[in-house]
Amino acid sequence: MRSNQFLDKVSSYIRSKEASKYIEAELKAHLHQTKIELVKKGYKEDEAEELAVRNMGNPSDIGKKMDKLHRPTIDWKLMSMFLFMSATGLCLFWFLFKDSNSFSVLKQVYSVTVSVIIACVLLFFDYRKLQRWGWVFFTIGCLILVQFQFSKVLVNGMPRINIIGLLSVNSIVVLPLFLLAWAGMLQSKKMNVYLAAILYVCSTFLFLFTVNLQAVALYSLMVAVMVWRSSLNKRKILITSAVLLTTCVSILLIEIALKDIRTYQFERLFAFVTPEKFSETSGYMYLKLEKLIDDAGWLGHFGSLGKIDFSNEMMTDFIFVTITYTLGWTGALLIGLMFLWMIWRISRIFQTVKDPFGKMLVSGSFAIFTAQVTISIGMSLGLLPIMSISLPFMSYGALSAVINAFLFGLVLSVYQKKNMILMKKI
Repeated sequence: MRSNQFLDKVSSYIRSKEASKYIEAELKAHLHQTKIELVKKGYKEDEAEELAVRNMGNPSDIGKKMDKLHRPTIDWKLMSMFLFMSATGLCLFWFLFKDSNSFSVLKQVYSVTVSVIIACVLLFFDYRKLQRWGWVFFTIGCLILVQFQFSKVLVNGMPRINIIGLLSVNSIVVLPLFLLAWAGMLQSKKMNVYLAAILYVCSTFLFLFTVNLQAVALYSLMVAVMVWRSSLNKRKILITSAVLLTTCVSILLIEIALKDIRTYQFERLFAFVTPEKFSETSGYMYLKLEKLIDDAGWLGHFGSLGKIDFSNEMMTDFIFVTITYTLGWTGALLIGLMFLWMIWRISRIFQTVKDPFGKMLVSGSFAIFTAQVTISIGMSLGLLPIMSISLPFMSYGALSAVINAFLFGLVLSVYQKKNMILMKKI
């Protein structure tokens, strides 16, 4: 059998065109090298080629083996959990709020539907095409943040902008852009610790102008995890981080000394520690959440929701408290365990992925998702100060659903292509 016939036979069993291309190139190079060695031993070229092909083995067996090893793989476990949590959140939302606000339920149906579509589209998208656009994504993200300074729409003191007139969003909307930006920029040979620090400081200032400390916290954690997981010098990262942290603390202390921090800001801090002393103001919500959690019991109040005030906060930031009161500590524990499993699964995917760009995307997605879950549940249980952070899959809102769908879509896309990356390194 000639080498071309052998390669065609092997390729016919490989369903992935991309994998077929790299496998064929590798086998061709190996056959050529073997042929040269046989010719040096005295074989004629035709004889050497046939012997080299014969030594490779059965082309059908090789093709089937290569197809099994190097084909796109979908993480059905994580995908199934994503769909299950999306459906669970939607069903719970429908049950809890269908009588109080049917229009919100309809909007939530649309949001979840769109988020599932986004995740599925990204699953089959080749994320590697985005790597060279890191600096472009960073620039676009900064330009969008600048637009918030000119916005005249304020919600809870935070400026918002409209996307194509369909959705009013705050500055958290740019997190996916900065995720793609940092994942790409950290692969650049021009990147170093000091340049990363400058880019982070500049972009953080733009975030601060949007008066969205929650976005700043998520963004900072995302960048910290991605930079630490990158190939940059760890010692320089620690030193630079210490300098930035010291500078921030110093600025905060100066503001306190100059009394730039207002009385109500101090009150919010003290209310977290001793809410009883501020029961009529900042401590009221802490006491209310604590009472609902304590009254939930193990089985909850599935048929009696009279004590819950169906305000926007109970649909968004404090949805975990609403779920706990409704389903009891047992239901809350089960949902918490499912979130914990998803976090663990994403961390496992990070360990299996070999592509540096893919690892950056997974690490950034892991940081954002884990932070949302930890902060949202932590503040609902009184373990963390109250801040406006949505609980993925459960909280009302299109923006939260779309962002988390984007994160899971990227993670699933990286996992699907992980065997293709190995082929490139042959």
